[in-house]
Amino acid sequence: MKYLITLTLILCISNLSFAAKKQHKYLSYEQYIEKYGANQTCVTIIDLFFNKRNLSGIGQMSFLPTTSVVAIIIPPIGIATMAISTPLFVNGLLVRHKYSHKNLVIALEYYQNKKLLSEKFKKEITKAIQDNNKNALELKREEKLLALKQINKSNSILIVE
Repeated sequence: MKYLITLTLILCISNLSFAAKKQHKYLSYEQYIEKYGANQTCVTIIDLFFNKRNLSGIGQMSFLPTTSVVAIIIPPIGIATMAISTPLFVNGLLVRHKYSHKNLVIALEYYQNKKLLSEKFKKEITKAIQDNNKNALELKREEKLLALKQINKSNSILIVE
């Protein structure tokens, strides 16, 4: 038990220290868009990588440090929650590796050079593009409704006067 907690704390501390050093050598989201955002597919690839890496990976990895603190305070409950959160932590590590900056650059350059994506990745990108198009259509509809409501309000004010 003590070894597991010690190992967890060492991993967390080393992960934070390595992450702080690596942040400076990678491009930011905006820089990726400027450099590789030639079309909607490239922008969607960048969005997908950043969302998966920052939201899914970190979210899954955040439970283990919390449960290790609970394990110190209340061991029976903490051990049970650590048993649940450890696979999530490992999955978060795998997601962060799969959607790393290095793999993002490789995917973008491969797509820009050969215009090819793997079947699984192509499905994810197609779904994300369709979702973006649906969101854009909904926003346009809402804007048109607001414009019509404003026109109706201005017409009703003119009629009353």
